Amino acid sequence: MQPTWLVALSWASLAVGVVSFAVVLADTYLRGNRQPVRVMEIVWLVTVLYIGPAAVRLYWNWGRPEAFTQRRQEDQPRRPRRGIVVTHVSRCGAHCALGFIVAEVALYAVRFDSAEDPLWVAYAGDYLTAVTIAVLFRYFAGPGRSLTKVWHALSSVGRMELLTITVFEVALFVWLTLAHRVVFPELHLRPDSPTFWFAGQLGLIAGFVAAWPTASWQLGRRLRLEPRRLPYD
Repeated sequence: MQPTWLVALSWASLAVGVVSFAVVLADTYLRGNRQPVRVMEIVWLVTVLYIGPAAVRLYWNWGRPEAFTQRRQEDQPRRPRRGIVVTHVSRCGAHCALGFIVAEVALYAVRFDSAEDPLWVAYAGDYLTAVTIAVLFRYFAGPGRSLTKVWHALSSVGRMELLTITVFEVALFVWLTLAHRVVFPELHLRPDSPTFWFAGQLGLIAGFVAAWPTASWQLGRRLRLEPRRLPYD
């Protein structure tokens, strides 16, 4: 049996994420603030789902198309450094979050048990799924479908996102290991429990924080983290 306070806290944290998700969902589809790059709609929805109100604030400042329109009207067409870093980390974080959800549910479906089976199996699944999703996002971000575009998506992820994804995942895995082996060793965290997803939320937030300096460092080395020209430039 899990402590009542922990279950209640887990449900409360998940509920806050769902409310934040609903806020951005309504702003995007009901108020018509669609993203110029459609995959970014998924990115922001996933980001607010695991971070909550803090990510809603980031979305309001750096994610909404209105923010770009206002900057263009003020003769500031390109996004500042912070906006680029926020978007890049949010994008990589969305890949990691979706990879975590998909891989953990799939492993649970095939009877993987983190209390008995080695955790590295789950981590390998999470990481490979995250990278695969990153490639798919790049592939479907623009028009056209071809083998050449597959190679372009692979090279773009390797050049611009793989390092940030890796740092994000390492922070996530460090926290999950502590959660399974130190913080909640007797709870046997599994995907059928809200506590598991609460622990995942905390790990994803840790990954977001850890990946921020990496993205900032990449930008400081003049690595292009975005397409050369974006629809809102």
